Amino acid sequence: MADVCVSVVLKRLAPSIEDGIRKEITLLLNADKEAQSLSQKLKKIHEVLADAERKGVEDPRVKSWLHKLQNIAYDIDDALDEWELANIRQKLLQDDDAANSNSDIDSWRRRLDSIAQENENEFNFIPNLGRAADSKKFKSNPSKSFVDVSKIHSRDHDKKTLVTKLLSKSRSGQGDDVHVDGVPVISIVGTGGMGKTALGQLVFNDDQVKNQFKLKIWVCVSDPFDEIKIAKAILEDTDRASSSLSEPQTLLKAVEKSISGQKFLLVLDDVWEEDDSKWESLKECLKSGDPGSRILVTTRKTRVAQIMGTTYRHTLEPLSDSYCWSVLSQLAFQGRGVTDREMPKETGMEIAKKCKGLPLAAKTIGGLLLFKTSIQEWQEILDSKMWKLEKVRKDLFPLLTLSYNELHPAVKRCFSYCAIFPKDEWIYVDKLIRMWMAQGFLSSSGSSGRELERTGYDYFGDLAMRSFFQDFEKDREKVDNRIVRCKMHDIVHDFAQFLTNDECLIVERIKGGAQIVSAHDARHLNILQDERTSDSKPFSILRTENLRSCFCQTNEIPVNLLNSLKKVRSLSLRKCKLEDVPEEIGDLIGLRYLDLGQNPLKHLPETIYDLFPQGFEKLTNLRTLRSFCVRGSNKLEWLKELNQLGGSVRIEIDGNVDVVDAKKADLKSKKFILKLTLDVRGAQVQVIEEALQPHSNLQILYFQGQPLPKWILNLTNLRRLTLDNGIIQKSGVASYSWPPLGKLPLLEYLEVEKLAMRHIGYDFLGITAASSESLSLSIYPELKTLIFRECRWWEEWEDISEEEENNTSISILPRLKLLELHGCPALIHLPHRLVRKVSSSIQHLFVMRCMFLKTRYNEKTGPDWTKVSHIPRVEFDSESAGHPTWKLLARAVLD
Repeated sequence: MADVCVSVVLKRLAPSIEDGIRKEITLLLNADKEAQSLSQKLKKIHEVLADAERKGVEDPRVKSWLHKLQNIAYDIDDALDEWELANIRQKLLQDDDAANSNSDIDSWRRRLDSIAQENENEFNFIPNLGRAADSKKFKSNPSKSFVDVSKIHSRDHDKKTLVTKLLSKSRSGQGDDVHVDGVPVISIVGTGGMGKTALGQLVFNDDQVKNQFKLKIWVCVSDPFDEIKIAKAILEDTDRASSSLSEPQTLLKAVEKSISGQKFLLVLDDVWEEDDSKWESLKECLKSGDPGSRILVTTRKTRVAQIMGTTYRHTLEPLSDSYCWSVLSQLAFQGRGVTDREMPKETGMEIAKKCKGLPLAAKTIGGLLLFKTSIQEWQEILDSKMWKLEKVRKDLFPLLTLSYNELHPAVKRCFSYCAIFPKDEWIYVDKLIRMWMAQGFLSSSGSSGRELERTGYDYFGDLAMRSFFQDFEKDREKVDNRIVRCKMHDIVHDFAQFLTNDECLIVERIKGGAQIVSAHDARHLNILQDERTSDSKPFSILRTENLRSCFCQTNEIPVNLLNSLKKVRSLSLRKCKLEDVPEEIGDLIGLRYLDLGQNPLKHLPETIYDLFPQGFEKLTNLRTLRSFCVRGSNKLEWLKELNQLGGSVRIEIDGNVDVVDAKKADLKSKKFILKLTLDVRGAQVQVIEEALQPHSNLQILYFQGQPLPKWILNLTNLRRLTLDNGIIQKSGVASYSWPPLGKLPLLEYLEVEKLAMRHIGYDFLGITAASSESLSLSIYPELKTLIFRECRWWEEWEDISEEEENNTSISILPRLKLLELHGCPALIHLPHRLVRKVSSSIQHLFVMRCMFLKTRYNEKTGPDWTKVSHIPRVEFDSESAGHPTWKLLARAVLD
């Protein structure tokens, strides 16, 4: 398969001589005639590129030809970057010599001549094949949305069988007890793309399984088998403090202790290792669990199931043709009418037969057919030569190629870049889009960062609809229902790596002596840490001068790494245990994305300021500002013109700030901010907070301090509100003045923490004598979750009157599902009439460290148990009351 970056790189350089690109090259080279000649050569090669990319699937010679072309395109693109930086420097420093001409044009031209000659002598690619599709502007499909195929196909019979085996009291799962050495192992065996992981997830999330196993752990194993990685994954769920250990025996002992006496389910997904010695040490430490514990394994190899001591092997058979059609059609007909569903059914059934019973094949082709609206287009898919390739059944690459070839060139490049992520790693969508932006993969008719980000989400949505991603997780805070993170199927990941032709390189620091790795052909590098490695030996990466991305996730940065990253655009040194950032980082002038997260940093080098734009307040297109801290200076005014800021913003003020300056921040004009955290300390706190009124579009507010500002009732789109006083007060005030938050029409989540109040009255609900007499009144109409934490001095929660309880025209908390109280030891009782009023909706009552409440409402001894017994789930201090089979999750999804 052709290298996907070629089309996009050449599109920048050779659309037409009249475009601004030619002007840039002319200025760069100071040679108009040479620039014109170069553009013409690139344009001519670009015309045959579509045909070359298609032929590169099977012909390694064509793939090599494209690889050489890619390298030239990168060299020219790098030169243009250098020119742009030099041009900016020239304007800022008024340095006439800053923009130097480049002497490489002759080399580029000779290399292009050689490539063109090679085409004429050997390949004769067809010009303009598919060029119209490549050149047209990408169009998003707002009427379509992704479909998570795991929710479409469910192997009901397979799931039922596996659940029965897991719940069986017999260690073999066969009905009669068989003495098995260690924890019984149940294996799901099937070829790639058969749906082993999807089936494992269905079983893992089954309600019966959840109730049976106190501890459930999912670990993606992959290749190679790493018992240390698995042990740490187990400890993440059982004993997080021990997960940082590195000594193998110490880790395994910690695992043994953490699961001792607990009934656990451990899923080991995607196991390849056939050496049983690597499994034995882990298997031994798992014997300390409760006898009812189980291990569920997914693997492609029967031999793996055997060496792991499988007590029951479940072999996945191919899906029926009719079921493949069901999976395929639900994807293909998404958003279409009844007529469209009937039109191509006969052809669709023939396509379904060619999926050979593989769910991944049906999912991939369904995503492709989603964009085909005529019988002729469906017939073209059915008649494709790809079906005749032997590799279809083996690795599904040809079928993925069918879908991949339909992508816009810019989207192709975005997809192939995902090969930089390790297999089974969560891909965070916001982070991915910023990486695409840093690499220049996103094109937009607008020039603002917001337009580029919107384009990135469109590209991601296109890939998601075509099933290149899976295991989607949405925003738990429900800001805009966007996908927060996802994964790639391992076969799809292999396909992305195949496309990049070593352009994306993943290196793992291995156990042993000194390690030297060459990144000669790589443009994007990800360095991972082997969990068994101690960083005592030297580790070097050579030939890194062409890298555009470098992600280092090791405990130690490789020797001289930063010195050679001359062209890097994205750099991540996350989790590298850095206390000091190397001074050399200031030399990375092309850097566009920098991640230094989760490091114990003590200070940053002064050179890092060379990477920041001058004049922060002039960044009018800035759209991401996670945190803005002010320490007693008038810098809030810097926010005044930054009206493109969006997403999540934290503003922290510590010290004396001028109120006028706070007003100039003009948060009210920043309509794209959806989540805001305000932490104000110092003099005039209340006045400053009143001046920081956000736009009414705000959906999530974390507010630290009391009392609440008046503008909070103007936030009619607010969905989540957290009020945190910051510290637990030594004494409580007699009462707390609440604004009528119950009038917020969309508020779904309210959390109150550390407020120094002794009494909550009617003002919390917003009921007044006048309002209670109105014909209709709705208080907190959408609130689903209400949480009070560490309100140590809270003694009384005023109840509603009997008249208000019986008044059907007053609706109070009609959708409340979860009521939580943590660390409120002085609270004597709950408002009984209010609890009865919301009895039809409330599902969970969760009380922790509230002495009086536990004594009063305990099922066995509490005098007022009957007043809460109607609630389906009641829990006090982790001891379930009334419904012992339920173990309440404090942050349940309340849909």
